[in-house]
Amino acid sequence: MIWKTKTHEFSATICQKTGKPCPALARMARAMADAMATAQPVTTKEFEVEGSGELSHCAEGCTARFRAHSDLIRVYCGTPPDTPTTKLDDYADMMFGTSLSAMPTGTLSDMPCAMLEVTTLGLRPAAGDPQPAMA
Repeated sequence: MIWKTKTHEFSATICQKTGKPCPALARMARAMADAMATAQPVTTKEFEVEGSGELSHCAEGCTARFRAHSDLIRVYCGTPPDTPTTKLDDYADMMFGTSLSAMPTGTLSDMPCAMLEVTTLGLRPAAGDPQPAMA
């Protein structure tokens, strides 16, 4: 599912538990995009926030891990806390990226039950360009 605001584009997968888009995930991502936009005048381009939180309005009781950068926000639902963020980012690059990519089977043993990516309009990488670094 893809939708836009005046400043951001949101791309989300369907929740594998419910088979529907997750409104709690969408609300969280919108709040994070607003918070990052508010922080932008007083932070540098390298400013980043990473963490996790319970999606209290999710009927399944899902935990969402997130990483927010000035022009890219990603949220992963239902992943174990010990799953390396780099592997989740590689998976998101494959799912949301504009270029053809693949991952070896078994690289990510616990797939996110849902994911969401937020990009700032006008800053989305061109086809074939790498995603902004999230390290």
